[in-house]
Amino acid sequence: MAEEGSEENGPSFAELFAEQGAPKAFEVGEVVSGQVLQIGHDDVFVDVNGKGEGHIARSELVDDAGELTVRVGDTIEATVVDVQRELRLSRKLLAGAHAREALRAAAEGGIPVQGKVAGVIKGGFEVTVAGQRAFCPLSQMDAHRIDDQSAYLNQVFDFRVTELSEDGRRIVVSRRRLLEAEARARAEETRTRVVPGAVLSGHVASVTDFGAFVDLGGVSGLVHVSELSHKRIDRPADFVRQGQAVTVKVVKVDPKTGKIGLSMKELEGDPWASVGAQLKPRQVVDGRIARVADFGVFVELVPGIDGLVHVSELPRGALSVMKEAAKGHAETSVIVLEIDPKKRRIALALAPKGLSAGDLVEGAPVAVGNVVTGKVESIQPFGVTLRLGPGQTGLIPNSEMGTPRGTDHAKEFPPGTDIPAEVISVEQGGRRIRLSRQRAIVSEERAEVERHGRSMQSASLSTFGDLLAKAQRDKRR
Repeated sequence: MAEEGSEENGPSFAELFAEQGAPKAFEVGEVVSGQVLQIGHDDVFVDVNGKGEGHIARSELVDDAGELTVRVGDTIEATVVDVQRELRLSRKLLAGAHAREALRAAAEGGIPVQGKVAGVIKGGFEVTVAGQRAFCPLSQMDAHRIDDQSAYLNQVFDFRVTELSEDGRRIVVSRRRLLEAEARARAEETRTRVVPGAVLSGHVASVTDFGAFVDLGGVSGLVHVSELSHKRIDRPADFVRQGQAVTVKVVKVDPKTGKIGLSMKELEGDPWASVGAQLKPRQVVDGRIARVADFGVFVELVPGIDGLVHVSELPRGALSVMKEAAKGHAETSVIVLEIDPKKRRIALALAPKGLSAGDLVEGAPVAVGNVVTGKVESIQPFGVTLRLGPGQTGLIPNSEMGTPRGTDHAKEFPPGTDIPAEVISVEQGGRRIRLSRQRAIVSEERAEVERHGRSMQSASLSTFGDLLAKAQRDKRR
């Protein structure tokens, strides 16, 4: 009896099943034959032995006069050039002598060819192109430095033929040249969209101390550190990382240099639009010391919003201490004195100890005619300044001190001395207060006289009442 599966009995069931199973995968460089199914505007569709539908460029199937050389139903041979996106075929890359001729045409015309990385060899890679062995130098495999050559093994890429010997046996290809050409094409297309005000997507190409370069698609622009965010950022690397996908707004394009200025901050929205909902006058707020100038200290209250503690609101010698604190962006508590959204200004004062964020600090009543008490802050040639409360400083001119001519105010009223004074004028929304100690003294004397008069009158009435009561008692007797 003949064995199962012998030539006498024909193929076994297992063999027949295997033949009718999933079709064999095509490989780049493989020569296949198939029947023309349909002729389209750009492509001709070919049934490759019932195992798949291949696409071949119509331009490869025309003669010198531009007439098609095939019809529906014709059988043709072609080389597999792409299996990743679709089954793409080419008549120009037939095996053997035809392949070498096609490769020569590709080299002369700069036509891309597809190849499969077959191995890693000294100085580069072995690439199979249309069934032929080709060499791709290491520097020509990618547009950037290659650290792991094995990552490219068995990958299928497009290449450009850069060198082909007379006999066609030495073939050198480059993928980098194609990538650079594609990058230039993308750059040209991208530049048509890079105009001031445009919002574009990209990825961070590199990060420096002064900002981040963003690749918009073959074209890079700079997001300066000041344009990364409304938040205060000292190191761009703490905010963005290389390769990160970002959305940016084009803020400037230099027509001469081609430099592109970008912003991520402008897409966050204007923080001043909601400042009224976040900060209130006389409110205690925790912030960070942002920077120090000769005229005061800037404190970051919320991301993108700084307020100023004017030097007049600082104790003597505090400015140098603040400069040291600013190096580490130390935290500090302040009182919001005034908010001017139009001018984007916020006036601040240092908060007294013991207060917490959110507390409201009532100011001293500074209406004209009120008598207030303040502590001497400094003695000036023109008068004495009093600290009435956080953000409230008044001036008593020398003429309003009520002291004899020639009095040494610095000796008589050292800093910290409590002095009552009458408010005689209020200007600049309560920021400039003019006071009079002399008027306060006169008011106090007048009040004392009035109190004494009321006391005497009360005493007189009391004496008259006693006499009347005594007379009534005597009459009863």
